[in-house]
Amino acid sequence: MELFNKGPEFSQTERLEKISQSAMEALELCASMGDYQTSVTKFKNRKDIFQRAVQGLGQMLPIAFYAFYAMDDAGFDIRLELVDDSQKTDYAGRAVDDLIDRGVVALALREKKTLTAMSPDRRYKVLIHSLATTSKTYGVFFCFLKDGPVEKAIVDKITTIIMKSTGYALENFELYQLVHQKNDELVEKNFQVSKSEALYRNTFENTGNPTIVVDIRGAIVHVNGQFAEFSGFERRDFADRRNICDFLGSGSNMDFAKILYIAEKDNQDAPTEYVFINSRNEHKIVFLKISLLGLEDQYIVSFADVTPLKEAERQLQFQAFHDPLTCLPNRVLFQDRLKQAIKKKKRYPAYNYALIFIDLDRFKSVNDTMGHNVGDELLIQVGKCIAQSVREIDTVARFGGDEFLVLLEDIQDKECCDIVARRILGQFREPLQIGDQEIIMTLSMGILISTEQDLGHTDAIRLADMSMYEAKRQGRNCMVYTHQIQNREIEQRLLLENNLQKAIQKGEFFLQYQPLMNLSSNQIYGVEALVRWRHPELGIIPPNTFIPIAEESGLIIALGQKIFEIAFADFAAWSGKFPMAKDLNLSLNLSVKQMLQNNLAADIKKMAGAAGIGLDNITLEITESLFIDDMDRALKTIHDLKDLGVSISIDDFGTGYSSLRYLNKFPIDLVKIDKILIDNITGNQTNYNIVASMLELCAKLDLKAMAEGIEDLAQLEKLQGMNCPFGQGYYFAAPQDRNVIEEMLAKICEGFNYR
Repeated sequence: MELFNKGPEFSQTERLEKISQSAMEALELCASMGDYQTSVTKFKNRKDIFQRAVQGLGQMLPIAFYAFYAMDDAGFDIRLELVDDSQKTDYAGRAVDDLIDRGVVALALREKKTLTAMSPDRRYKVLIHSLATTSKTYGVFFCFLKDGPVEKAIVDKITTIIMKSTGYALENFELYQLVHQKNDELVEKNFQVSKSEALYRNTFENTGNPTIVVDIRGAIVHVNGQFAEFSGFERRDFADRRNICDFLGSGSNMDFAKILYIAEKDNQDAPTEYVFINSRNEHKIVFLKISLLGLEDQYIVSFADVTPLKEAERQLQFQAFHDPLTCLPNRVLFQDRLKQAIKKKKRYPAYNYALIFIDLDRFKSVNDTMGHNVGDELLIQVGKCIAQSVREIDTVARFGGDEFLVLLEDIQDKECCDIVARRILGQFREPLQIGDQEIIMTLSMGILISTEQDLGHTDAIRLADMSMYEAKRQGRNCMVYTHQIQNREIEQRLLLENNLQKAIQKGEFFLQYQPLMNLSSNQIYGVEALVRWRHPELGIIPPNTFIPIAEESGLIIALGQKIFEIAFADFAAWSGKFPMAKDLNLSLNLSVKQMLQNNLAADIKKMAGAAGIGLDNITLEITESLFIDDMDRALKTIHDLKDLGVSISIDDFGTGYSSLRYLNKFPIDLVKIDKILIDNITGNQTNYNIVASMLELCAKLDLKAMAEGIEDLAQLEKLQGMNCPFGQGYYFAAPQDRNVIEEMLAKICEGFNYR
């Protein structure tokens, strides 16, 4: 056999024994390599595999050092991966580059057998073999050999065996690494899934709302504890109610597909309400929040119980349109129904209505002698007696104080009205029993019938009121029809209308100011300007007499401008005299026609500039009816005023077309709670709760709130206990002339604490 290098002389036997021993040792290492292939976890890395291979080769070859060049992913080039002697890295690189240039490396890769060659400097013999399996070539192994005797034929065979074993060891090791990596990824995914499931389960159970998971048909898949409690069922009981529609009292035509369709179309500001029926057959009002779960066409449905809110809203709505004492319709609701009757009369001439204005005779003496509690009970009984005298289609309202209004709808003639009026009077022939006392009560009534005149609702009520006063003048406990006084009323109205325009020009109008108080400090917060008419012949004419005439005649625009000019001039004068007056708030009322006029903001800016004041301390009070008349135009005007720095407040909130959406849609700064709600705050728990709810709502919406009509200490203390920030009323001061306000401001500047 040909030797790589002739060494010391051996006998033939010794040489064969030496070769046999080396071959056996190498084969043993090959066997151990095979063992390692089946137990790849014993290799920590690829270097361990190479070292095991070199250990086997070292039994036969005098290895100086080795290098492994790995094949790139494309299979076109090799790159150095490992040199067991770092100091030989550059040397190995140069040698391998030379072998590549000589084509030896390519031949080794192609033939997959052991090749030998000399290094470029002829210092080492280089044994070259590709590391490959039937499926993949991993690279080329280079052994740099020292001088020594080697049997080439045997070495080639053993080297081939070792290199093939090493190749398969590499393949198994990579497979193990891949399996280990995939297993780690699977473990991590399982961990994340477990984490997600725990998070989902915890979130699902603690959403704060009753929540369920349903499939595409609405079948219930999961429920949380809140839903079980809300529905009144145990979890095991849901087998009887398997669909979300089983809980919704929407009728048999409701299915989950329709619920989904409604949810997609729902307006966030006004979501669809559903009636939820629990195990006790209790009906709850709920909103639904539906989201796609992203798992097998499942949906998560959350229920928001708005029953308390809807009940509070219903109470507010009832309170807005009903008298809190008698529970009869109030002034606002009555006026609305009267307007509808007037419209119906214009549309259907054969339709007729009658309006009865009722006032209790000598009611003030009952209050003064027997107390307000007896007076309140008397009003309640009177309201019931009047309501018992009319049909269900008719309306009985408490108009204020001891005044009641009756609207009789669809009557044939005056005789029908006579029958009802006399029936009402007949209810009071016998004394009323109030506690242990009997009280004789009589009524004075003024009656208007639609067949006698064609009037607006304001004029109709005014005429009926005038007729009622005529009944009192005639001796009380009787009725007077408006046609008996109509000419006199029209003459007076024409007189006031003609004098109104002259009064604006002559300066007969003047302002009084009512203090607005900070209830937490009992300090003055501002003043509200209130217009008065000093007629040279008729004396002081109240605003509720001339304001409606100014509105209907269109003179309210000119009158409003005069009010602004006077108020701005007074405010400028006070700010110049008293430093603290610069921080006061000046509040003025705006009628609907003023608010809807063109260029209102520009006119106010011009008048303020002429007076030399800013607008940051100016508040304009508007009524809720403005939103009904022309909401879009009102919104634009309000934004124009806000741009000037003007604040906006809603006057008489809680008695008109009260709607919470106005507080959200319009940039309101302050809400004035109407006096009718404040009047009963100390004796009526429902009234107290409504005012408290309104104040809490204002606080949450960051709105200021002011209570109107505070008349006694008990009301003040109740409001302070509810953290009402501002108030006004006769308890603090009645409306005062400008000189009285000046005296008050002077005292405040001197350190006098008002009130």
